[in-house]
Amino acid sequence: MSRKQALPRICITATGRTPSELMECAHRALRESRFVELRLDWVTNPADAIAAIPKLLKDAARAAPARHAILQATCRRKPDGGRFTGSVARQFELLKKAARAGCRLLDLEIESAERAGADAVAALRDDAPLILSFHDFRATPPLAPVARRLRRYPADYYKIVPTATRQSDNCAELEFLSAASKVRNEEGKWVAFAMGEAGVPSRVLALSRGSAFVYAAPTSRPLFAKDSETMLAAPGQLDWKAVHNQYGVERLTGRTALYGLLGNPVRHSVGAAIHNAAFRGCGLDAVYLPLLATDLADFRRAAVRYPLAGFSVTIPHKQAILQFVDKTDGWVKAAGAANTVRIRQGRWEAINTDIEGILTPLRQAYGFSSDDSLPRNFRAVIVGNGGSARAACIALRALGCRSILVAGRNRAHAMRFAMELDGEAMSLRALERERFDLLVHATPVGMWPHSEECLLTAAQLQADTVFDLVYNPPETRLLRMARGHGCRTISGLEMFISQAARQFEFWTGVTAPLNRMRAVAKEALEGLRNSPGERDGGIG
Repeated sequence: MSRKQALPRICITATGRTPSELMECAHRALRESRFVELRLDWVTNPADAIAAIPKLLKDAARAAPARHAILQATCRRKPDGGRFTGSVARQFELLKKAARAGCRLLDLEIESAERAGADAVAALRDDAPLILSFHDFRATPPLAPVARRLRRYPADYYKIVPTATRQSDNCAELEFLSAASKVRNEEGKWVAFAMGEAGVPSRVLALSRGSAFVYAAPTSRPLFAKDSETMLAAPGQLDWKAVHNQYGVERLTGRTALYGLLGNPVRHSVGAAIHNAAFRGCGLDAVYLPLLATDLADFRRAAVRYPLAGFSVTIPHKQAILQFVDKTDGWVKAAGAANTVRIRQGRWEAINTDIEGILTPLRQAYGFSSDDSLPRNFRAVIVGNGGSARAACIALRALGCRSILVAGRNRAHAMRFAMELDGEAMSLRALERERFDLLVHATPVGMWPHSEECLLTAAQLQADTVFDLVYNPPETRLLRMARGHGCRTISGLEMFISQAARQFEFWTGVTAPLNRMRAVAKEALEGLRNSPGERDGGIG
């Protein structure tokens, strides 16, 4: 059999607990890519699934005659991170049967190769091109010894997939991949990335560093899957739409500018969808990545190794990141926190766009220019006492608001927060007896998936304008109630888009495509709400 195959760059992994489920998932996957991995080990009796492969290929050829489907068979044993409970000898038998049924690639883990011996591995390779793979589901070990271990057995592809627990693990994986793919006679033979939520950047950047291909989950959730996580073959796996469309992994190169979102958690933030769409819309060679991190010292080192050109900052790092920053703006000094960093010639410059994100919608709502101020008798109340409430207070002070009250469920917390910001405190109940020009809601109450929750009653909305900083959903229960009460409303989505646009312009020097960013944000938020089992990662 020929060793050379023209493989697509993205392989979609099909899973299922029964042969029919596996075939259903594979059919869906083949609509997106002609390169599909069949996880035979997920099925109780893999032989039954193998028997269905010829029909799968026949149906695929009938549906798309010009697209020649390429199937990869994997039957990973349970001791090596899979689900197959049979012996190594039985595993080899099943892989050979899969090759005869039409699979054009076989994946075998190094542990099975070492148990079976070189002759058995060579015989298996006679049936179909072989991927010899290593997985570590706990950590990222030194990679050079792993590569030497794999090279002891001739194979068509070598795959190294550890687990990233920190950002420097991704750097180690990508640096190894760049070097290994340049070794003579090994160009295009290596597949490498890291598992886990922290490992997502390595999945996105692997092709640009020389990986022969990468893996993805099917975009459309099979009917038998209870939620979007149930059928993932590996932790941190992205779906095809995210890999191909949102991140555009096939377009990335070693010269692509790297940005991202630093925080914990980060996976379900819509920032990646917004910024990547903005980069593409402006014709910029750049990508925005989720950068899960708990160790900021490690992140600092990884930022140099990637190298990053800039990043957003979300919880819990908005204050702690300041210890690594060389320069800040006035908003950072006022808030004591940063949400955006730009890296130029090794220097980290931090700004806070959350405040501008609040200022911009307020100016638009009141028809203000950048020099206009609020009337002297303007009264505002902020509900909440966290970082968003602090940003709202700073923004209102910048607009000249002299009368700012703080309301909260905990009167003591509200009083302490008000004293810090030179304001006054009041209880939520007292809102019914006061009249305000503006009410800013700055708590997470009402954020999806708890969209029907509302901290306030209609009687407490004694304000001309209500600004809800919750952006998911864009139309909260509070805003609907306020509109029905005759109040003017401002959606938190406008704050989110405004702060993201300022980040984009700070990094790139290019005017942000606001309409595109807003449309993509709405689509991404709707997709998040329609995905069972998903959770929002918060603002950032």
